[in-house]
This record gives sequence, structure tokens and C-alpha cells, in this order.
Amino acid sequence: MNGMGGRPPPEDVKRRVIAAICALYRHDRELLDVDANERSITHKLAEHLQREFPEWHVDCEYNRRRRESKRLEAKTVFPDIIVHRRRTDENLLVMEVKKDSGRDDSGDVKKLKQFTKDPKYRYKYGLLLKLRHDDPPELVLYRNGEPADSWTEDLQRVLKELGYGK
Repeated sequence: MNGMGGRPPPEDVKRRVIAAICALYRHDRELLDVDANERSITHKLAEHLQREFPEWHVDCEYNRRRRESKRLEAKTVFPDIIVHRRRTDENLLVMEVKKDSGRDDSGDVKKLKQFTKDPKYRYKYGLLLKLRHDDPPELVLYRNGEPADSWTEDLQRVLKELGYGK
């Protein structure tokens, strides 16, 4: 992955992320329907993200910053999915995924705020994807340690156009 360009602009990132989520619904919907483990879902979503971000590495629960463990507030952390360039400080996107059957998401929100604010990590984008069995998914963007935008309407519109959603 040498000779890669810079970071894509927000609209391009949004388009690619939404395309990957749509691919998850199209090809792996059964995982959502049977309430599969969150790790199974994030693994498949990461595969779809890799196709959308071929110039980056996409990893699940990757807990490394170069050779050190990723730590926030002195605790080792394992982001659900990251889009980055391994063994560099180039971190594009960190994503946390929550199922409606999952627990409270406040810990994930805190992680996204810290990863997008902490100069040691400098993730340009943090995303919280909430997957619901009976309701449309939500997708919230975090930048610079704060909620920045909701990509929910765009995601739901595209999914509805593909026949998924209300």
C-alpha cells in the first residue's frame, strides 16, 4: 500500500461507508435477521469497507498504534472497525457498531469522541452505527471529539431505495 494518496473528503467517505453498509444488507442480511454476534457483523462490514477503501487497511478490533497497544485513559481499547494505514499514524476512520439487542452505547460514544480528539490517534472520522432489527439503522458522525453530523437520513434513503427499510 505504498504511494497512496491523501485522505478522502467527507462526502466521499460518507458515500463509501453507506455503500459498504448497503452491501452488508444485500449480501449478509441473514446475520442481522438471526441476531448474530456483533463481531460476526463487524467482520463482514469490514470486508465491505475494504472494497470501498482499497488504498487503506481495514481491521476489526485492531488494538495497535505502531507497536504499542491503543490506550485511552490508561485502558487498552479495541475499536470495532478502523480504516487506517498500518504502522503509520494515518488513521482515517474509527467505527463502533451497536445492535439494538446490545447494551448501552455510552462507552462507544466516549471512545469515538476520544479517538477523534486525541492528537496521538487523530482519526479524522468516528462513526456510530446502530443496527436495529425492526427499525432503520442510524449512523452518526463524530469529528474533533464531538458529534458532527448525522448520516442517518442518507443511509436510510439509500437502503429504502434498495428495498430495505420502511
